[in-house]
Amino acid sequence: MICDIDSGNLMIVSDLHGNGDDFRQVLRVYEQLKKEKKADYLIFLGDLIHAYPGKRKDESVEIIEELLDFKANKKGSDIICLLGNHEFVHIYHIPLARGHLEFTTYFENRIRKCREIIIRFFMDMPLMIRTKGGVLINHSGGSNRYREEEEFGFNWLKDYRHKGNFESHLKNISKYDPQIGSDFMRTAEGDYLWDILMNGNERQYGNDYLQYNDDLLNVMSEDRKEMPMNKIVSGHIGVDYGVEIIGDTQVRICTSAGSLGDLEKKFLLIDASKNYSNVRELLKCSRDLY
Repeated sequence: MICDIDSGNLMIVSDLHGNGDDFRQVLRVYEQLKKEKKADYLIFLGDLIHAYPGKRKDESVEIIEELLDFKANKKGSDIICLLGNHEFVHIYHIPLARGHLEFTTYFENRIRKCREIIIRFFMDMPLMIRTKGGVLINHSGGSNRYREEEEFGFNWLKDYRHKGNFESHLKNISKYDPQIGSDFMRTAEGDYLWDILMNGNERQYGNDYLQYNDDLLNVMSEDRKEMPMNKIVSGHIGVDYGVEIIGDTQVRICTSAGSLGDLEKKFLLIDASKNYSNVRELLKCSRDLY
């Protein structure tokens, strides 16, 4: 799914990973900005869930429950939650691990009695937002899979609702079964979604990553050649001091997990109608969370 926003100011935050304190601070800041008529939308860039063990209390479920109460992603809501790789794996029953850490089981155990509600919320998360001014907002930036010859192009991404040829994840939506994840990853669809959501950006692709960002912007401009997409805002990878520039097109922000500390956590406040002339102008839109 791709969501288009033509006007208004967007408060963009990333990768909370179950940090309830940061979530509540985001809400406080957003409410204040709304009162001052400086923000119209609150955008979460995905990875709301899965705290890293030992670092803090994991409030992943509580964050999702509150967003459900806010009717996030429903028609008319000013809160939009994009799909991150940590939400994606639960839709398709995929075990997720990093080194010796295993993320999936704990969250699945906590949502056993309400799994379908949570998973349908994840399924409603758009993959990307496009602003009128040409800023593309997604979780994980570019990938080597955003190419014109790719089987899954713009129209597929625009219309995707997690209801393709593979349906086992829907038939068994109330109970977690990792065999479903194994089966899904053998499909072309699963392979593609894994690559666009799970890749390591420049850490994986090296200098080629800058070209992959251009490829993504080109694909996402397919239906708007006269006003093409020209900048990317993403999260996904930690940033010590909260915000950084990647090449000439991407700004990466870090609102919670991945920054050195609370004083380094950042969000962006951008105008959806504005065409930012360069990434440094977009970088100036970053603000301190605390």
